[in-house]
Formats: sequence, C-alpha cells, structure tokens
Amino acid sequence: MVSDTGNIITCLRGWLCACLLLCWLPVTQAVDELHFSMESMAGEGWELGGLEVDLTLVDDAFASAAATVGALQIAGETLEKLQLRCPTMELGDVLSCADGSLEIAGSPFGPVAGRLAWRYFDAGHWQLKLKAMRFSRARLLLDLDLTGKRLQIGFNLQDFSLPLLAKYFPKGWALAGNVNIQGGLTLEEAAVTSVQVEASLNGFSYSSEDGLQVGEDLSLRLDVDASKTKDVWQGRMAARLLQGQLYADPFFLEIDEEKPVKLHLQGKLSGDGERLELRRLSADLGAALSLQGEADVDLAAGRLPKLNLHFRAADLGQVYGMMLQPLVIGSALDDLDVSGRMQGELRIVANEPQALSLVLQQAHVEQKSGQFGLSGVEADIQWRRSGAPQTSRLRWNKGHLYKIAFGALDAVFSARAGEVILQPLSLPVLDGRLQLEDFRLGGLLDGELHWQARAELKDIRLGALSQALDWPRLDGSLQASIPRLHYRDAMLGMDGELLVDVFGGRLVVEGLKLEDPLGVAPVLETSVRLHDLDLEQITQAFDFGRIEGSLEGYIRNLQLVAWQVTGFDASLRSPARDRRRHRISQRAIDNLTELGNGASANLSATMLRFFEDFAYERLALKVHLRGAMAELDGVSNPAGGYYIVKGAGLPRIDVIGRNHKVAWKDLLSRIRDIRFDDMIVE
Repeated sequence: MVSDTGNIITCLRGWLCACLLLCWLPVTQAVDELHFSMESMAGEGWELGGLEVDLTLVDDAFASAAATVGALQIAGETLEKLQLRCPTMELGDVLSCADGSLEIAGSPFGPVAGRLAWRYFDAGHWQLKLKAMRFSRARLLLDLDLTGKRLQIGFNLQDFSLPLLAKYFPKGWALAGNVNIQGGLTLEEAAVTSVQVEASLNGFSYSSEDGLQVGEDLSLRLDVDASKTKDVWQGRMAARLLQGQLYADPFFLEIDEEKPVKLHLQGKLSGDGERLELRRLSADLGAALSLQGEADVDLAAGRLPKLNLHFRAADLGQVYGMMLQPLVIGSALDDLDVSGRMQGELRIVANEPQALSLVLQQAHVEQKSGQFGLSGVEADIQWRRSGAPQTSRLRWNKGHLYKIAFGALDAVFSARAGEVILQPLSLPVLDGRLQLEDFRLGGLLDGELHWQARAELKDIRLGALSQALDWPRLDGSLQASIPRLHYRDAMLGMDGELLVDVFGGRLVVEGLKLEDPLGVAPVLETSVRLHDLDLEQITQAFDFGRIEGSLEGYIRNLQLVAWQVTGFDASLRSPARDRRRHRISQRAIDNLTELGNGASANLSATMLRFFEDFAYERLALKVHLRGAMAELDGVSNPAGGYYIVKGAGLPRIDVIGRNHKVAWKDLLSRIRDIRFDDMIVE
C-alpha cells in the first residue's frame, strides 16, 4: 500500500512538473504558441502514453494551457483520456492556475470530472488542489502541498458507493452502502510517515458467495491517527459499530444503537508491519462483555508473545449466546438458560496461557430439556501453568442431573498446568450422600479431558429415587464403594460394584460404562445380578398381582442408547432351594399370560374363580434381545413350548409359552398394555 501510494505521488509530481516546465519555457523565448507531444513516459510503478501539451500566450502575464494523456497505468489500474485545462494561467516567478479543470473519461469508478488549482514555485515546491471532483455519486476534495521532500495530502471523500469496490473482493461477494472519509497523509521521499483518517460507513452490507460471512445494514465509525518515527509507527485506532447484524460462521452478533460495539487500540507497529505492540487494548461487545489489556502480536508468524487481558461480563446469558453456543451446536450445551456475572484476567506469554483468574457470581445454568441444572453458583478459580498452585473454590446451592436433585456443594481444589486436584467432598443426593476422594482432572492443556476419582454412595434412598423418576414406590437403599470412577474420550466408566438393597434382596450392578453422558444420544452399558429378591414385594410395588416366592438371575450386556433399551440377555428364575413359599394369584397368572402372548387366561370365567391363588413349583423367563427381535424361553417342557410358571399341587396351573420369537416393539407394547397371544394355561 505504501509503495502504491509512493508510485501515485511520484507519477503526479512527474507529470505536473513536466507540464508546468514546458509551460514556463516559452516565457523566456518570446513564443506565442507551443505544442509538445511525447509518445510515452514511465517511472517506477507507473507509465503514461500519448502526452500532448498546448500553450497559448495571452500577454506577458497570462497564458492558457491544456494537456492530455491517452492512458495512464498506475497501481495496477488504467486511467483513460485524461484532460487537464487552465484557461488563465498566471505567469511570473510563480506559475499558478485558479480555475483549471480535470476530466478522466475512463477510471475504475467511471468518468471523473472536477475543478482544480495549482501553484508552482519550482520542482521542489508546488501546490495542487482538486476541488469537487465527481465520479459516480461521490465527491472528492484533494489538497497536495510539496515542500522539498515532504508531501502533505488532505482529502475528503463523500458518498462513495461501496459496490464500486466489489472487484477488489473475492469472486461472488456482494457489497452495499456508502462511505465518507476525510483526513490527511504526510509523505517523506514518497514514503508515508503520518496518517489521520476519520471514516463512516452507512447502510454497509456484505455477503460472501458461500453465505458464511454476512453483514447487514451496518453503521461504522472509524478514527485512525498514526505517525512514523525511526521506522516505527505509533498511534491509535478507535472503531464503533453502532447498529446492524454480523454473521461470521458460526458467530452471530446483533448491534443495538444503545449498546454499540467499541474497539480502541493504541500502540506501535514495526515499519515492516510484522510486529504490533499494543499498550492499550479496549473492547466492549455491547453491554455484555468488556475487555481491557495490553498485548504484543507477531503478525508475520501469527503468534502472541504477550497478552494481559482483563475481562468483565455483566450478563453471562448474552456472552453464552454470542461466544459459546455457536461452538457447541448439536450438543447438550447448545440449549441452555444462563445468567449471572463474570470477571477475570488472562495472561499469555510466548503464545501459551500462563495464568487465568475467573470469578463467577450469582450464576445459574439450566439445560432446557432438563438434562442438568445448577443454581446459585459462585466460583473463585485460580489457574497457573507453573509455580505453586493457588486455592480455588466452587460453590452452588442446588442442582439436578436429569430428574435427580442434589444439594449444596462447597468444593476446594487447586489447578496447575493441565491438572486439577480436588479435595475430598460430600454432595447430598436422594436423602443420602455421594462422597468423592482422590479426584484428578487432566488434559486441560492438550484438549483431551480426562478424570478419575474414588467414590462412595451412602444411604441413597430408593424411595426418593423412585419418586424423582416417577417410578412405583420402591423401598430400600443403595450403597456403593467404587475404587475407581474414570472419564476419558467421552466415556464414563466404573470399576467396582453398585450394591442396591431392595425388595428384601440385593441387586449388584457391575461393568457400568456411559458414553457421551451429556450428548444427544448417550450410550449406557452394564450388567446386573439379582440375589434373593422377594417377589411379593416386587409384585405389590408394581401392582402386577401377588406372587410369593424368591427371584434370582441376571441381566447381562444391557445396553441403552438415548435411554432406550437396544439389547440385553436376561434370565429370571426361582432359586433351586427357595426359603419362601410359592403362591401366585389369578391376576398375576392373567398378567403373565398376557405378557407372554396377549391372550388372557381369564380364570374368573371358569370354575377356578373360586380359588384366590395357586401353588407353583418354578417360575422362569429368559429374554435375549438383539436389534429388533427378542427371543423368549423358560423352563423346558417335554410336551413342547416352555414353562413360564410350572404349577404344583391341585388345582395345577401351568403358564406355557409356544412362541420363541417376538418383535421387541410388540413385547414392549405387551409390557405397557398387558395384551398378548399364543400362550396356553393348563
């Protein structure tokens, strides 16, 4: 840019000096008329062709002059048919023209025409004014003053139509709006040494061909003041976006006149444009976020040798909507209600973060579909890359994970380099407690987050759990001692067992893994063992009809995707030596019959209606689910089919299944509606 400016000025100076010297020549030679032509003239970065100069002497004090140029090539552009006229040029020690004109038939912006004036003292001292130059709908005023090796330029451009610049943008970009710009430049030996610019863009709109960069009806004010000393630029720049909409994939920003976007920079720039030192950096994104700081920027290498940045957010909801939400579209963090305040400081040295201080106040986060939520969050987080770690704290009043509520937390931890170490904590949940010890989180610096901990669950009440999940009332408790709970690559895993004391027996949960727990479709895998459960308590809890006896078995390779069952192997049966008596009610027989096939036994319509319950020898059901089909089985029956309930005594009731395969969706429907077929009662 500096080189192009120097070439333009050198060209203008060369052309003007040549024309004026030719005009001055006949004054000493007593010639009334002079015509001069030159096929071409060139200098560094410019070339003109077809130069014609005409001079007519009016009297000893005045002359008329005209010059034309067929074409001028400069800065990669071509100007065609330039005409310079001065009907009354004053002669003497100073050549001057007060009422000249300039016309350009062809330019990148169309025809150009306007008035001009000049004063020529000598080759090292002249002045040129372009007055009310018009092209398209724009108006340009230009004032040039050369004294020795210093050229000062003042300019004022009004109503310049931005679509005229479309060809300088990548193919397919669209532009709209206009710009007003005024200011001045100072050049020493054709090199710019100072710049003062005030610009305003109104109704500014743009869009890239792919639609990923869009601005709509923007109003921008820009102020630049800079000077160059000893090959170093010093100055300031201030910009204000007053209104409009901005989209730079994936970020969107809407600007309100009452809450404009502001940017202020003050500092130094190396002469080669490769190093920027900002002594002051200030930015306001409306009323949502403000930044203050200082920085060194290696523009050539795209690195940040130093940054000290203070930030403050008065509205975390706006900051989340502008800066975080666009980066997490499609995840559980894409749809949050966020409120609260934040402030802090970030320090970067040699392109690497060295320290972060973050304070959260009165923060609230709620995932709109109900996956999780926290309220009353307060935090004082201190992180250092090196040196002694500082104490950090995190508190909240309450929260929930899905429908499971938990109580207040006050966590103390230290953060250093890529690791966070948490002191032992206790979290109230479901009338019991979750205790974490030896919690370590790593991968903060390499982006591969992972953590591990020891955990204990104490006195988790199943009544509170069933109420939270809208299940039938369950009595009992959940206890667990988990030697290792770990998370890596979006996979949460558990070493050890969960022990659930329920229904007079025990459930043992093992091999628990949860992939992408906060994603759109989390995947859970586990296995469960059943020990000595009381069927009477189970059937009463689920209002199934009374069954007395014990239940044991397993559910292996249980898999849920997006919390929907997709596979398992289950075997539920009566123990071989059951200590509980075996009785089953009419209603339970009807429901088991319908569960297996859909056809009710309808014992109430037979002579068996006089019996409230019946004895049975064994109860068993096996289900193997893979994909869309479920395979059913029970106790082998030599006569065909399989026993779900094998009766005993008189009257004897057997529930026998004949169909070994059923669509999983049909089996689910049977569980919900108790309607099935192809089952016989003997």
